[in-house]
Amino acid sequence: MRFRTAAKAATTLAIAGGLTVAVAGVAFAAPTNLTGKGCPSSYVNNADGGTWTQTLTKKFIAPNGFQYGDYKVTFRTPAGSLSNEGIKEYRCY
Repeated sequence: MRFRTAAKAATTLAIAGGLTVAVAGVAFAAPTNLTGKGCPSSYVNNADGGTWTQTLTKKFIAPNGFQYGDYKVTFRTPAGSLSNEGIKEYRCY
């Protein structure tokens, strides 16, 4: 009987964990990762029912010798509302 209870608990946890991952995956919306794309001045992609726009705000060379770019990220919904998503940093090469 203990084995059956343990098996039920493990199944319940596995299903709940799977749902958590699925929900988190759906909820996470992301602009395109620009690492390795050469630091374009701007980049637009469509995802999650809207449009992601990334605009280069600063390019710099880090102490490690690599070039990086900071991008202002915005998301526009199909209804037209604009959401500022902050700044993302990508390595340029």
